[in-house]
Amino acid sequence: MIPTYQAQFARPLVDQLIAILQRDQQAALDLVNATRPASRALGPFVGFYKEASAVQNAPAIVVAAQQIAFDPQADIGLRAETVQMSCTLFVPGTDPEWLVEDTMDYARAVDMVLTSAALADFYLPLPIALSTAPSGTTSGLSATSHLLDLRVTQHHWSELTTRRGAGTLRQAQIEFVVEMEEQ
Repeated sequence: MIPTYQAQFARPLVDQLIAILQRDQQAALDLVNATRPASRALGPFVGFYKEASAVQNAPAIVVAAQQIAFDPQADIGLRAETVQMSCTLFVPGTDPEWLVEDTMDYARAVDMVLTSAALADFYLPLPIALSTAPSGTTSGLSATSHLLDLRVTQHHWSELTTRRGAGTLRQAQIEFVVEMEEQ
């Protein structure tokens, strides 16, 4: 079989996003922490996942591709895609008032990373700490991919939930779209 397209779709994109978040989270948290009381500084995410059911340690972040829509009007030699994605943040705490503040500030830091990442970073092999990347390095998007845009579209906030013996937890979800073309 000779495939018409070499498209890899969202799989390498998710790994690149996790690697970029791992790399840039501390710089974004430093900016956010500059506006917070020193005794309430936010630490880095301790868990990075591709599926929410796997979250065991928090604060954690889940990066997931939700859907891919194709442009039927695109050139026949391209797969023009809009990938709808989300980052779900899991933030633990004991004081509900501070937990709301912490969750909003973590979301602000993640939003900063997503909107500040250079599109060229998606093509580079990057260090990644993730069980599904045993080499410890991403491969980057393929040379036949062309990333056009990454745009945050929404933030959603959950209700506080109580975790058995572990205090409360709040979630925030950042939705964004990635537009790309693949051959």
